[in-house]
Amino acid sequence: MPLKALLVDDEDNNLGLLQFMLQHDCDGVHVAGMVKNAQQARQWLQANTADVVFLDINMPGENGFAFLASLPVQNFAVVFVTAYNEYALQAIKASAVDYILKPVNITELQKAVEKIKQLTANPTVANQSQQLLQHLLQTIGVKQPPKKIALPQLGSINFIELDDVVSLQADSNYTIIHTKDMQKLVVSKTLKDFEELLDDSQFVRIHKSYIVQLRYIKEYSTADGSIVKMTDGNQWSISRRLLDFFLDKMKTNSLMFGK
Repeated sequence: MPLKALLVDDEDNNLGLLQFMLQHDCDGVHVAGMVKNAQQARQWLQANTADVVFLDINMPGENGFAFLASLPVQNFAVVFVTAYNEYALQAIKASAVDYILKPVNITELQKAVEKIKQLTANPTVANQSQQLLQHLLQTIGVKQPPKKIALPQLGSINFIELDDVVSLQADSNYTIIHTKDMQKLVVSKTLKDFEELLDDSQFVRIHKSYIVQLRYIKEYSTADGSIVKMTDGNQWSISRRLLDFFLDKMKTNSLMFGK
């Protein structure tokens, strides 16, 4: 059975383009409905069912987040289709919820469709998706950048306080997250993914393989090359290319540094 999709966007050209791409470039998708605002989407869902809702965020009157929060039950997957580049997008990333940036790239759309197919085929994964969506709506409701990051693991989701993350270490296409209580969490995202997500006033990339949180740096040493020693006992090399950037960050965040 093809996925039944509802498209929600206030601009006709966006709706038409997304419908065309889903029906001509994505296997196993049927566009069952297209509406232009949150109220129309609610009315459509009262009379119909959808496997996935492709949802614009910035719509007149009621945005996509408010629409989702207004529903008593969200028994469908959500893919945000958005031009947002502010904290809302950061919150979406931190909640590991699927999103596509406008203008829509066909490859990204196809990836999102494949993820939705996996969701509908696996009740455990589908339940995780709903938990992640609820985390997103709670984060957005606070009206500030996210303080937690959602890390899907096999059969579970770890919600980690960003303040507890000491450093992040690249491991091929995975990232090892080191926390202040000595935990190591392996996540199937690249270090680049986290670099784009994390607040650069707190976290700094010091090497192609390492990102550190400034507050947990215990020592900076040049005795054996440039390294940082972290409060959890780990020590990481600083690349020559990023050394000046790191030193500038330390001057901003440390009294007497460089004096």
